[in-house]
Formats: sequence, structure tokens, C-alpha cells
Amino acid sequence: MKSLLTFCLLLFAFSLFAQQPEKCGSDKLLHDLFQNNPNAAQLLKQTRDDISAYLNSNVSRNNRQIIITIPVVFHVIHNNQTLGFGLNISHAQIQSQIDVLNECYRLRNADTAAIPSWFQGRQADIMVEFCLAQFDTAGTTMAEVGVTRHNISNTSNFDTNIKPSTQWDPSRYLNIWTTNLGNTLLGYATPPGLFPWNQDGVVLDYRHVGKAPDNPFASSHDKGRTAVHEVGHWLNLYHTFQDSCVGMTPQTCNLQGDFICDTPPEASATFGQPNLLQNTCHETPVDEKDMWMNYMDYADDDQLHLFTHDQCDVMRATLATSRLSIQSSLGCTNEFNSFSFSGHVIDASSSANVANAKVLFDGQEDFETTADAFGNFTIPNLLDGYYDVYAGKWGYMTNQFAVHTAFSSGSASITIPLENHHYYDDFLFDYNWTKNATSSGGFWTRDIPVGTFYQGEAANPELDAQDDFGLKCFMTGNGGGTGTTDDIDNGTVTLISPVFDLSGFTDPYVRYERWFYDGSQNSNTPDDNFTVKLNNGVTTVTLENTTPAQAPSNYWTTKTFRISDYVALTSNTRLIIDASDATSSNPNIVEAGLDRFEIKEGIFSALNDLESEPFQIAVYPNPTNGRVIVKYSAAIVGKAKLKVMNVIGEEIFSKEVLNTTQGNFEIDLSGQAQGIYFVTLQTSHSEKTLKLSVLH
Repeated sequence: MKSLLTFCLLLFAFSLFAQQPEKCGSDKLLHDLFQNNPNAAQLLKQTRDDISAYLNSNVSRNNRQIIITIPVVFHVIHNNQTLGFGLNISHAQIQSQIDVLNECYRLRNADTAAIPSWFQGRQADIMVEFCLAQFDTAGTTMAEVGVTRHNISNTSNFDTNIKPSTQWDPSRYLNIWTTNLGNTLLGYATPPGLFPWNQDGVVLDYRHVGKAPDNPFASSHDKGRTAVHEVGHWLNLYHTFQDSCVGMTPQTCNLQGDFICDTPPEASATFGQPNLLQNTCHETPVDEKDMWMNYMDYADDDQLHLFTHDQCDVMRATLATSRLSIQSSLGCTNEFNSFSFSGHVIDASSSANVANAKVLFDGQEDFETTADAFGNFTIPNLLDGYYDVYAGKWGYMTNQFAVHTAFSSGSASITIPLENHHYYDDFLFDYNWTKNATSSGGFWTRDIPVGTFYQGEAANPELDAQDDFGLKCFMTGNGGGTGTTDDIDNGTVTLISPVFDLSGFTDPYVRYERWFYDGSQNSNTPDDNFTVKLNNGVTTVTLENTTPAQAPSNYWTTKTFRISDYVALTSNTRLIIDASDATSSNPNIVEAGLDRFEIKEGIFSALNDLESEPFQIAVYPNPTNGRVIVKYSAAIVGKAKLKVMNVIGEEIFSKEVLNTTQGNFEIDLSGQAQGIYFVTLQTSHSEKTLKLSVLH
């Protein structure tokens, strides 16, 4: 299926641009994705597998009648126009677009009567509603509900420049940007799971937002259906004419084209005011007319009337898998119930206060604070909700104290213990690593990685290292796009850890995960390097020097060293990382990353010393009401075991896995007590465990 998807999407993208006006830019995004990202086909296949697994589960059947509300924030990009004129569109025009979305996604549009008799009964109420966000990401009432306005004159490189600088958290909000897209392009959107997180959302031409009279720009697309179409893409729908006349049988209709069986295939997009009897593909055993009145076609706004039941299933499956987090967003809440919450951080072995520890409540809104000199912390405006709670400090092991735990005004104060004599940093917290540079680009950045690609290879990581807390790491540049966008140029970028005191250690080891890519540019021979050093205040030694002969090592690689083999143990030691583009006369694409730094007494386990392994496990929905889908991907040779255990270590489910690379299946935990469970995939030499919350 993977090669077929790749071929069909690329073939369609090329034919679309050559033969038809460009109304929706989503296919161009897919075309560029497949050109630049070697993992694109696998990413697409994964999203389809997730949808299929969900739709085949009892969870899907139980959740189809629940209304899901999506908070929306509009980012109006203008060039100093007066509010309500030109690019700086009015709030009324934006509100009219929300009204249209709610009409069409709830099957309340009056023109459903125009659906021809042979398609009557296929129209579906998606049970999805939209609202303008009431509060910003910090819980502050918005000055203009659901709208931010940005005076930006240069909108070139919109996806890599404008979107990241204006976007709100895409796991909690549907971001919609309005701008000038020219004379033919009406909008475009990012399907989930395929594009960098900081580019996620919908882009609309300002003249095609909302409906008259609030939309003053008269055209054949002035009824707000462009946004209906693009939000469909955002929820994993493709064009009804995707890849032309493919998926022509009941056996192939959900594997090709738009992956939807109750939308007949079309040879090409339909424009304007179509012929009602148009039939451009001849499927078997029943040959149906074209459904050009579907929102995912290109006809004029007044000709588009419906989503189908199968399209509904795909969109709701997407909201239960790749876009699950948006279901619990607080963005549409009319008011927040905030309260003051306090706690205490102590040393796990001595119970002494841990001064200046960092504490994070990670939920639909994040709250971070720092404990005082006595280890006490207070969050004055914590919101009712579920949180993962973390605490950490330089010189201690980070503790994930709570997983998806409810906190409210009646919650008791908590005491969080931290393990001392242990340095750990996965960059969930900012411990003030020092950054220096002699280069003109590719500066060290602590953030969620976006990912870049060069000549079909991953240059910068798309994800941080696995098996740590949070999603952040250090990488050199984080602009997305191609490898040439933000790489190290003509110099060195240096990252230096805070001081760690090894004087009280007996035999400490250091471990970290690093990423290094050195790609040839213009046929130049790579001559760059990635060096990791230790300085104990007296001596500087090299732990490793990754050379062009070893690069590109463009994957997370775990490295472990016994410190006393290199330097004397002192109270003034630092880790130093240099990534260098050696000479201006021989430029290449140089990218680097660092994650999951750790120092502890004694050798690390063999499990954690594995340098790299494609080994993943996922569970969803999480939390669940009892039924959960488990998806695994691992190079398993021989036998492996997938098991579920409760918090007291009792094994309540197990399944043997034999000689495979991936799979998924459903587990029914509805008979188990509400609480935390652990899902583990265990091979002969390694294992991974995820926490799962069961809520009844």
C-alpha cells in the first residue's frame, strides 16, 4: 500500500498543476511533502492505519453521537489596513465563517434539499461544532474573541515564517490564517500527522472568508464553503477526485483515491455550475454519477451541500486519534475555574527541602513555577483539569509525580520527592545551558523539533529522543523546510552544560543522545564535525568526535562514557558540544541535536545503552473509558510479549508477538477499576512502557 499511495499522490499532484486552476493548495503541500520528506509515505500510511483501527473498534461505535467542539483562533495577517477594510477583515466576517462551519458540519445548511435524489440519505451530521476561542493560551480573556491581528508586510515563506511566529498551540486550537493568496488560490490546509507541528492549520484568502453580507467581496465563493472544504482536509479528508478514476470497486474504494467508499470517484475536479448528470468514472458493480456537490470538490459555493457518512467516520476517527487532544481543550470555555494550589519538593532520601526546584503542571494549559528556598511552591491561578505533574532541579532526577490526574480547588497539597546525586536533563525544564556561536546560522535552540530534510534525508530531527519527559530537545536551528533553511554556516555553534559537581561521586557515568547530519552540498566533500568534550576546570578532553566518515548519523544515537576514564572528578565539570561547518570555501548542510543528558553513579543498564532501534508503541484513546487500541512498531525477531499491568504489578493482559515489524489490536479494560495501567512491549533485549489512564 505504501508504494501505491506514494505513486498516486505524486501523479495527481503533477497533473493537477499542469491542467487545472489552483483553487485548493493542499495537494501542492502533499506534492512538496513527498518530494522532500522520505518518510512521507509511511506517515500517510500510519494515519490511515490509525483511522482504520479506530473505526473497527467498539470505542468508535460508542462515541459517534458525542458532539465535539473545536476552538478556533483566526490570525488576520494584514498590511496596516484599517480594521474592517481589505486584508484586515471585520470580526463580523469572521463570525459569519464560524456560523457557516457550524451549519455545514451539523447538517443545518438550508440547501441540503438540492442534493439529488440518488444521493439523498448519504448526507451526514458530523456532530462537530466550532467556536471562537474565548481565552488565550495563558487563560487570559482575549481582547477580541478568537482573533489575533498582525501587521506584516512581507508574507513570503508563509508556512515557515508567518505561521510559527503567530500560531497558537495546535493541540488545543484550530489555527486559521487569513491573507492574500492571489487570484486563483482560495485556501489550503495541513492534514494531521504529515507536516511540522508549527505549520499546522488552515490558510484562507481573505476574500473567501464567511458569507454575505458580512463578506463584502462578491464572488462565486462568498458563502464560506472554502473553509468548510479546508477544515475537511485538516480533519483528514482528501478531494473526491483524488488520483482520478481509482478505487473503482468495493474492495479498493477505501485504499485508493480519497479512501472513502460512499463518494464516487471523479476523473478530475468539477468547477462552476456543473451538469447534474455528470459521470466521469465508471466503477463496478454499480456505476454512479459524480458527487460534485460534496464539500471536497471544487464547484461554486452555492453548489456544495454535503459530507457523507463515511467522510464523517474518517473525521471523527481523526478527532479520536491524531487530533485527540483538541477534544479536551479549554479554548471554548466561557469561564475558567481557577484556584491557588500549593505543594512542596523534598529530597527523596533525606526529606530535606529542595530549594528552587522547578515544577510543571502539564495539561490543556501549562503552568510552571519555581519553589522557594524552603521547597514550597504555589500556582496562584491553576485551572480545574487533568495534569501530568513534573518536578526537577539540576543535580536531581526529574520526577513525573502524576499522570493525567484531576486537580481542583478541593485537591490536597502534594509533596514531590526528587532523587539526589543524579544529573538529568531532557530539556523539559530550562536549566540555562550556555549557547555560543561563530557561525552565521544554525544556532542551538531548545524547543519542540520541527524537522528538516535535504535530498531525501532527515537533516534535523522531527521528534525528540524517545523515553524521556516532554517533547523538547536542543537542536541547531528549528525553522523547518529544507536542510538549507537553518543549517550551521561557516563556523561553530557551541552548547555548554551548567556546572556539575562530581566530587561526591565514586564512579559516575555520563549518557546523552545526539544527532549529527553532514550532507554534501553542490557535490562538495563533507569536512565538518560534531565534538563532545568534558572540562573539569583544569583539563578538557574529547569524549567523541563524529567525523564526515561517520556522518550522516541522522538519527538519535545514545552514547555512554565512564567519566573517570577521561578526567579527574571535580566540583567544576561541564559538558561541551561543538557542531561545526568547517570552511566557507566548502559549504555543506550541517545539523545537530542533543537530548536526554544524564549523569549517575555506576553503569547504565544494557537496555538503555542501545544506540538506536526503531522501537515504538502507542495507545489511544488515552485516557480511555475501557477500550483501547495498542499499536506497536519494532524489529522483532523471534518472540516478544505485549502486556498490561496495574499499579501494584499484577499482569491483567498479555499477548505474544512473533517475527513481525508492526501491528495493532484492541484491548478491553472496561472490567478493570479506574486508574493508571502500564502497557509494555518486551523483546529479548529491550522494552518500552507507556502509562494508560482508564476513566469510567
